[in-house]
Amino acid sequence: MSKYFKNSYKELFSFSTEKIPFYTSIFIILLSIVFIANGLNKNIYISVLIVSSIIFLSINQNMELKRLYKNKRLLFIATLLILIPLPYLLPSEINFLSAKITDGFLTSLTLFFIGYTGLRVSLSEKYPEKASVNQGSAYTLLTCSITLVLLIIGLIVAYIFINGVGSIDFDFLTQDVSRMGAEGGVFPAIIGTILLGLGTLLTAIPLGVGTAIYLNEYSSRQSKSVLFVRTSVNVLYATPSIVFGLFGLALFVPIFGISLTTGSLILGFLVLPLIISASEEALEAVPQELRNSSLAMGATKWQTIKNVVLPSAAPGIITSIVLSFARALGETAPIMFTAVYFRGAGIPENPLDPVQALSYHLLELTKVIGYRPVETNAWGTALILLAMVLITNYIGIKIRNKYSYNK
Repeated sequence: MSKYFKNSYKELFSFSTEKIPFYTSIFIILLSIVFIANGLNKNIYISVLIVSSIIFLSINQNMELKRLYKNKRLLFIATLLILIPLPYLLPSEINFLSAKITDGFLTSLTLFFIGYTGLRVSLSEKYPEKASVNQGSAYTLLTCSITLVLLIIGLIVAYIFINGVGSIDFDFLTQDVSRMGAEGGVFPAIIGTILLGLGTLLTAIPLGVGTAIYLNEYSSRQSKSVLFVRTSVNVLYATPSIVFGLFGLALFVPIFGISLTTGSLILGFLVLPLIISASEEALEAVPQELRNSSLAMGATKWQTIKNVVLPSAAPGIITSIVLSFARALGETAPIMFTAVYFRGAGIPENPLDPVQALSYHLLELTKVIGYRPVETNAWGTALILLAMVLITNYIGIKIRNKYSYNK
């Protein structure tokens, strides 16, 4: 991200007492985002405004501030003091377009704009040009957004790890489920999940990449058939996963039964729009000059696609495949009643046998929490599933980087 901004903006995050108003503004922004869903407590709101007023009044970034910057700062402090009684003036609830907006939401929203205004005031004292203030504000907000996202992801992963690591041992990883999940392990579910993911890729990769190649390399972009295919792909992408499950229950189960094949076909069609869209975008990103140079040297259309276009588009295609595999690992609704059993399936001996899957196993465990001692095993199952997804993405990133480097 820093390559889009001047290096001087990265210095904003090197600590110094003169930058405390800047850090205070960032804290206000993050606090408002955290509380915007549940509503901000009035006492917290008032405390933040009072402390912010004191900080902006007592700490200067530059002891020789121009009159204009002093006026901006004083105006901002006056605004903070005026807004202190706001929570007591707002109604507890406002009806707007059939939606109920609480005073806590409005208070959090107000706090966000206060933080953003304080951010611009503190930046204007460091950068006199308005364009520099705008750019510095954008850099700061982007940094805060990335930090907040990483923090949330880290909290989720840490929470699952802390609750689930205690149940993972050798028996849990190598045994089958018993006593409705209170004992035993998830070994057949791990194998079944991997097999479903591989079956998904076997179904989706040839169809998805092949369709993307046809749409981008052979067809006319303005033809009605291509527009129809792209519209159909978008519709499939927005279709709920349970609909794919119902489709498979009606079409594939009568033919293949409740089996690994049925689940692989359903999940393959589920991730097909993702592979088509991402692969087509990757193919479009390949410069046309590479195609023209290959054709000028006497290569055929297919030789150009196979030896020039596909290697160049490989990072994007691999990314779509990895995302598809990760999504297949976590899907539950499409494989219920079509591919999986909670117990008794074991390791499938052929593609027409049913399987067990971690996502469905976790669903069944959550149904009996409170009736049987399965909560620890449920967290352990969630941790294993999360680890599989993270490992899959890591492998995909390494492969993608390898292809990008070779390109």
